[in-house]
Amino acid sequence: MRIAFIRAFNPAIPYQSSLPPLGIGYLAAYLKQKYWFAEVTYHHTVDEVLAAKPDLVGISSATENFNSAVEIAQRVKEELRIPIIVGGIHITSLPHTLPAVFDVGMIGEGELTFNELVRLYHDCSPTPTDMAKIPGLCFHENGGVRVTALRELIPNLDVLPYPDRDVLGDRWKVPYAEQSHLITSRGCPYNCAFCASALHWRRFRYFSAEYVVKEIEFLRKKYDPEEIYFFDDLFIGHLKRFKEICQLIKERQLHQGVTFRSYGRVDLINEELAQLFHDLHFKSVDFGFEANTQEILSYYNKNNATPERNQAAIDLLSPHGISIGANLIIGAPPETLDDMMETFRFVERNKDCLDRVSMGPLLALPGTTVWEEARKKGIVSENMDWSRLEFNPDNFDLERYPYLCEQVSPETFYEFYLKFHQLAREINYVGQLRQLMRIRAKREVKIARLQSELATLKGSRLVRLALTLRHLLSGLLRR
Repeated sequence: MRIAFIRAFNPAIPYQSSLPPLGIGYLAAYLKQKYWFAEVTYHHTVDEVLAAKPDLVGISSATENFNSAVEIAQRVKEELRIPIIVGGIHITSLPHTLPAVFDVGMIGEGELTFNELVRLYHDCSPTPTDMAKIPGLCFHENGGVRVTALRELIPNLDVLPYPDRDVLGDRWKVPYAEQSHLITSRGCPYNCAFCASALHWRRFRYFSAEYVVKEIEFLRKKYDPEEIYFFDDLFIGHLKRFKEICQLIKERQLHQGVTFRSYGRVDLINEELAQLFHDLHFKSVDFGFEANTQEILSYYNKNNATPERNQAAIDLLSPHGISIGANLIIGAPPETLDDMMETFRFVERNKDCLDRVSMGPLLALPGTTVWEEARKKGIVSENMDWSRLEFNPDNFDLERYPYLCEQVSPETFYEFYLKFHQLAREINYVGQLRQLMRIRAKREVKIARLQSELATLKGSRLVRLALTLRHLLSGLLRR
């Protein structure tokens, strides 16, 4: 049974195609582990999907790309007339809105659900009665959409195999040898007003420290990456487990010859953690600062975050030579221009300590508190053009953006956005230069190590023979 995966994305926005989607990698790995008959492929374009002539297609999509997901499904349905399953955060948030072109939508965690669906489609042409027996689905029935019972979450995530990166392939903007990423947990222990992670994953769970460290060993052996990126919502969300992982990394010397990158949270950073980051080669840490006034932080439900802790996190990490990234949001309904300016000044004050700044307007995404508030005000709706919720920092279209801020006029907001965007670009350019210098230094060290290893080998008979052959071949080629 040929099963093809594709993710809806916008190729004009670099981050959407920079790293492989590990969620699909988990689905592929679990499917292949359970079913001998499953031939799984991943594709970047709908033309590739059509050329593969699969028996079933799985499409993953976030909200901002859901229009594209529908267009992909329409082409596949028209040309192949096969079952199409959609998964991801958007359909999880709005399962009752399943478009007609999709046969089934998967809600939330997908490994068990997708396996049961594949088995069903392999064995028969399923009826609504068959579908109703599988929890975690939405599908069409009697002119409407039926949503089945919630599926119980996988109690022990360690039963899952590592994501199948071979299926995902290597056609990504960031090569595996430059940066390999992994996900060590699902969900987040917090519930920020603008984030739908809590709805999608329902509660915070994590792989064991031993599982995580073995995956690090696997990545280092397979790809020898320069950097390993912990791509969790919040890798340090369970501090005891984080320290256990660090201890195992240190015992097995897995931090030697590689650097780590992770997300942090300001209220969890202290001197002990800063020292641990330094000792274990966590050279890059990114924070969701979001804002720098207490009123707006409280609106976002950023529990325990304060402007003072925002600053303290930078002050604690900077002396350790850690590259810091800042994520900021502007345009909350109660936010004033003075509030925005304080966030701007916070970034400006710390620009010498920041290497990355991501700044954008508040988006009302389905599954969030912000969405519900905006929906009640008539700013967004379930039948809206979902591409209006896509944000491209270099091409921000205020006329299409569902404007949420009630204290600042759109014109003034846009002028401020351009000013802030310029500051962010300046910081990012300097940060990129610093990063290139760090990469150069690391590669020079690696070259020196390899030269040293080669020097120790030159005395061996086999190496002398290889060098002699190389010189002979070089002479023949010159002739």
